[in-house]
Amino acid sequence: MQSRTIFTIDNAKLDKTELDILYFIDSWLPTFNTWSVLELGQKCNLFATDATDAIDMLILHGLMEYDGSDDLVGRMVTVPREAQEWIVENSETINSLCAMNNTDLFDDTEIAEA
Repeated sequence: MQSRTIFTIDNAKLDKTELDILYFIDSWLPTFNTWSVLELGQKCNLFATDATDAIDMLILHGLMEYDGSDDLVGRMVTVPREAQEWIVENSETINSLCAMNNTDLFDDTEIAEA
């Protein structure tokens, strides 16, 4: 994983990878609420193991649920209705944390040096 920093939103303790996945999911709710773990990893530019670990943590937080396995795309997950509501309620915080942690959004003149 890229970051060991933990961010707390309500009672959920999330790292950067989990936030990236929630940020992506938020942009598609409520149109899509079911994805393959592989697809989420690809869409968020993650290694497969990092995506799997992050999805497992999101499942433990109750923000995703296992939705079986597909022969073509593998392990599937879905975002339950309560989690969708939580993501929408915390959308501004998720977006702000993603922007703050995405160093690709900034050039060298905008980054503070120690």
